[in-house]
Amino acid sequence: MEKMIQYIRQTYAPLSIIVYGSYADGTTHINSDFDALVISGHCAASHDVSRIGSVQLDVFVYPQSHFENGFDCRDFFQIHDGIIVLDTDGFGASIQSRVQNALELLPKKTPGEVRQEIAWCKKMLLRTERRSAEGLYRWHWLLTESLEIYCDARKKTYLGPKKALKWMEAEHPEAFRHYSSALLHFDRQSLQRWISYLEQQI
Repeated sequence: MEKMIQYIRQTYAPLSIIVYGSYADGTTHINSDFDALVISGHCAASHDVSRIGSVQLDVFVYPQSHFENGFDCRDFFQIHDGIIVLDTDGFGASIQSRVQNALELLPKKTPGEVRQEIAWCKKMLLRTERRSAEGLYRWHWLLTESLEIYCDARKKTYLGPKKALKWMEAEHPEAFRHYSSALLHFDRQSLQRWISYLEQQI
């Protein structure tokens, strides 16, 4: 991580660097990106996807002025549990704190909204019977969307598949078993079992 931080320092003269993702939570592997939010005093907003050695950057750079007149915290939820590795006058910490507060206040789906989402899952399940490109597309769509819908049913804010699956495996192992089986086997029985289990969460 030191090489990436050195590159960012030299390139952007940052006021704050907040690292998030696998480099922040210790789950890096050979294909991990280096995710970070960089706040600079003078650089224009940009997305740096350079490679540093064998590591792909996924670094978002913003000028300090972007945050001074109000900003949409939803654009920065990924930094809520990030690691602040550089901060000038606590500016990065104040941004992270605002994001954390906004995340806590995010409204949860109502039972009625969850019922509508699960009704959509059941409709998609029927349409996966079509052994066509469209049917297979809906199969993949259903598998993807139903993870977020399970989070909605459990009043858990969805923050992407990596965090959702880690939470599901640790806190709801039966759900994780059904969902993993539907992903792994990609057969109708496994998919039906997963959607049936999801329906029980209403």
